[in-house]
Amino acid sequence: MSEQIRNGQKPAKGIAPNVEPDALYNDKRKVFLFGSPSYTNIGDQAIAYAEEKFIRNHFPYYEYIEIMDYATDEGIDFVKKIIGKEDIVCFTGGGNLGSLYLDIEEDRRKVISAFKDYKTISMPQSVYFEPTEKGQREKRKSQEAYGSNPNLTICVRESQSLEFVKETFNANVLYTPDMVLSLKIEPQDLKRDGVLFVLRADKEKVTDENFVSELMERAANIGPVDRTDTVLSEVDTIDYADRETYFMKMLHRIGSRKLVITDRLHAMIFSIITRTPCLVFGNSYGKAKHSYTDWLSGLNFIQYTDKQDPDELEPLIARLLQTEPNEIDLSEDFQVLRDYFKS
Repeated sequence: MSEQIRNGQKPAKGIAPNVEPDALYNDKRKVFLFGSPSYTNIGDQAIAYAEEKFIRNHFPYYEYIEIMDYATDEGIDFVKKIIGKEDIVCFTGGGNLGSLYLDIEEDRRKVISAFKDYKTISMPQSVYFEPTEKGQREKRKSQEAYGSNPNLTICVRESQSLEFVKETFNANVLYTPDMVLSLKIEPQDLKRDGVLFVLRADKEKVTDENFVSELMERAANIGPVDRTDTVLSEVDTIDYADRETYFMKMLHRIGSRKLVITDRLHAMIFSIITRTPCLVFGNSYGKAKHSYTDWLSGLNFIQYTDKQDPDELEPLIARLLQTEPNEIDLSEDFQVLRDYFKS
């Protein structure tokens, strides 16, 4: 690193404010996380929160540096000036590898192509390219971008994506649960009341609204019924400084209910963290279903279902409400990711 950069250059726009200026220019090894979300999806905010905790807790000898999603180009230019041969470039995890969220996929391609001489990893992902001409065209673009980086590792979080990535991309592949499941958060002892429906309102939604309305009416027998989403509408952005606050508010909201009913993967995971009984429906391409069957089916207070008949669901809900929540230990399932950062 040149003295000119060390002494005179300011950090790039979009470097998360938790990074001290000295951390950018010291001689410690560094982990750069691109794609850090500023949008209001609390699931993706929780992923970034968990990624930071995972790396800082297990690998304190790395400087951890986030580049926000609105500054990918500036971040690439800046990181190129300070990156060292032992540093690692990451792109944040989630369910956005594919053709559904092209702005994020295009940023991922840029980062993977820009750092082909460095150890590069796409953090645990669900992967989906639509079976359309557009989806296949975008898949080819991603194959070309990923294929330009011989040092690329793709980490996936459920078996459906694992098989697809192995067949589609020429890259090293790791398999772990979603990063939020790596968190160790003690649930609060909250007074519980009522039912919270956490339902998506986007292109992945498959639950029928008439069915939802009837289920909400029946759930009123349990207590007060509310509906929300893990994508917040009351704010326009959530930057790094506010991430933990909004995440903890969502955990509190879920943890204060007797039951959560959701088609959101992370509402299911937040229910696990808060030990809240949860009935889970699927999305358009199965990431919640496969995450449940791959990692979480041993939990007695979480139940996935494809049924959309309230009569058939009543016994499931009754069982969930009467169950004393158990625990499973997924810590060893993250060992391959710990080994990656160690090696």
